[in-house]
Amino acid sequence: MSQPLSETGDFPSGVPASLPSHYYTDPDIHRLELERIFYRAWNLAGYISQLRTPGDYVTCWVGEESIIVMRGADNELRGFYNVCRHRGHWLLAGAGQVNAIVCPYHAWSYETNGQLRYARASENIPGFDKSAFCLRQVRVEEFCGFVFVNLDDEAPPLGEQMPGLEDELRRYEPRLDDLHLVYRREFVIESNWKNVVDNYNENYHTPNVHPVLASTLNMDGYLVVTSGKYFRHTSPVNEDVMEGGFTPDDEQYNQHDTWWLWPNLAPMCFPGGGFRVLHIVPDGPERTRETYDFYLPWKQPDAEQWRQIEFACEVINAEDIGVCEGVQRGLRSRGFEQGVVLMDRRSWWSEHGVLDFNNLVLEALATE
Repeated sequence: MSQPLSETGDFPSGVPASLPSHYYTDPDIHRLELERIFYRAWNLAGYISQLRTPGDYVTCWVGEESIIVMRGADNELRGFYNVCRHRGHWLLAGAGQVNAIVCPYHAWSYETNGQLRYARASENIPGFDKSAFCLRQVRVEEFCGFVFVNLDDEAPPLGEQMPGLEDELRRYEPRLDDLHLVYRREFVIESNWKNVVDNYNENYHTPNVHPVLASTLNMDGYLVVTSGKYFRHTSPVNEDVMEGGFTPDDEQYNQHDTWWLWPNLAPMCFPGGGFRVLHIVPDGPERTRETYDFYLPWKQPDAEQWRQIEFACEVINAEDIGVCEGVQRGLRSRGFEQGVVLMDRRSWWSEHGVLDFNNLVLEALATE
């Protein structure tokens, strides 16, 4: 399928359809998505506070590629493929600080700018040129306090791809460049990554799947606004929201605002304050690794903020994971070929976010 999904309907009744089920299970489509979506898109690597000092580094996954982002001794941020130029061993794991990048296999070492510093016995090889074996670089961009990488040298800057996004994010949290990562939780979801994004980009499921969250929101005022490669979800908060574990103490935080950024990132601000980021990373055609990060302007959550973090992880996200895995099982059934999308862009229940995301996927897959 290369034609876009239509709002006027792909079913005989005129109801729009979502992607066919094999798009969520087919290994060939998964490999094509890596090449044409993830290896061409801006992917989250980390937060700027993790990379303040020369030698600081983070590692991240972009599809099946492991990437290093490091602040060099010259204070520049650079991205590298996380692979030694000698025999291909991985170099670094996790995040931390080093004076040099040293391969654990044969101890080839690299400067923080990626240049080969030392290769044992290479001095015995006539004509060996260390400058020919620098770490291969990828593009790095800082955006709203977060650090992104892109494997495509021709991709436009992130801000150009998503005009207006930075103003929206900074209007909610002007301190984006000065937050602290206070908690991280990682999840493995037995589901295709697009199924997870589909679920995120519609509110139709909220009353049934998230009854406590739904009780905190003014559902009639919930809107999903799609703007090219980013979407925004917004809803006023009900006056009495204590049941959901939220205590709005500032007018700025009495609004439920979340975003989705192509292809797999979800910045969020929930009632009560703080900033959250959900990173949805494919791990094969039917598995997703999800990282949920929580940021605050200070280094330690108070008791109420810990309660909100626990509620987000143990209740809301657990509820989402359950339905995503249930859908993934159903997508393999011979009794299901393609989903129905209920559409009314002015309504809280509209699933147009699913349709618009699915069409972005189709557009990317059709671009050679």
